[in-house]
Amino acid sequence: GGEDTTMQLESVRVELRPRSAWEAVELGMALVRRHAAGIWRPWAMVTLPIFALVNAAAWALDMLWLAALAMWWLLPVFDRIPLFVLSRAVFADTPTTRQVLSAQRTWGWRPMLGILTWRRFSPWRAATLPVDLLEGLRGEALRARRRVVGTGIQGHAVLLTVACHLFVGVLTMSLLSLALMFVPAELFSESLRAMWSLVFEQPPKGAQLAVNGVLWLAMSAIEPFFVGAGFGLYLNRRVRIEAWDIEIAFRPMRARVAASALPLSAAL
Repeated sequence: GGEDTTMQLESVRVELRPRSAWEAVELGMALVRRHAAGIWRPWAMVTLPIFALVNAAAWALDMLWLAALAMWWLLPVFDRIPLFVLSRAVFADTPTTRQVLSAQRTWGWRPMLGILTWRRFSPWRAATLPVDLLEGLRGEALRARRRVVGTGIQGHAVLLTVACHLFVGVLTMSLLSLALMFVPAELFSESLRAMWSLVFEQPPKGAQLAVNGVLWLAMSAIEPFFVGAGFGLYLNRRVRIEAWDIEIAFRPMRARVAASALPLSAAL
C-alpha cells in the first residue's frame, strides 16, 4: 500500500521551496546524513541475513557470482528501508528501528513485481520509486503520475544513477585494494599479479565470498544516498507542480483569519 503525504504539510520538517534539481539531490542526501542511524541500522538487520542466505545457497551450488547478482537485483526491495525512514522523518516523527522492521513485512510490496522485472533497469528508478510506494496509485493513474513527476528531472535521475554505480565500483575496488597498502614496495608488482589471479582468474570460494562481502559493503554505503537523492528530486517536483510552498505559507494566514472571524461576526 501507499499513502499520499499532501495532507501532512502542516508537520513538514524541512523547508519546502522550489529548488534546482541538483539542490534537491543535495537536500535528499542531507536527509540521509541526518537520519543515518535510523537508516543503516535496519538496513544491516535486513540485508545481512539475506546476504548470508543467498551466499550459502550460492556456495552449495558452486555459483557464488549468483549471490552477488541476487543482492544487486534485490536492491529495490532494500530501498524501501531508507524511503520509509525519510518519508516519515520529513512529514512526521522519525520511525524507530522496530517500526521500520515491522513495516518491511507489508509496506511497499505491491509495485515490487514490476520494479523487479520489466522496470528493473529503469535509469530513473530513484525518482519514480516514491511515486510507486508513497502515493497509492494503480494502473493508468500510476503511469500518468510517473510521467508527470518525471518530466524535467529524468536527465538528472539518469546522471544520478550513473554516478552512484560509479561510486559503488570505485568503492569496491578501493576496498579490495586495501590489502595492497600493507605490501612492501619491492613486492608490490608480484602481489598485484597474485591478487589479480586470486580475484579474477582462478578465485577460490573464500575469495569469491570476500568479494561478495566487499560489494555488499559498497552497495550498502551508496544505495541509501541514491534513494535519498531520488526522494529529494521527488519532493522538489511536487513542490513545483502542486505549489506546496505557497500552501504552507497560506495555512497560518487562514488559521489567523478563522480565529478572528468569530469575534468579528459577534461584533457585527
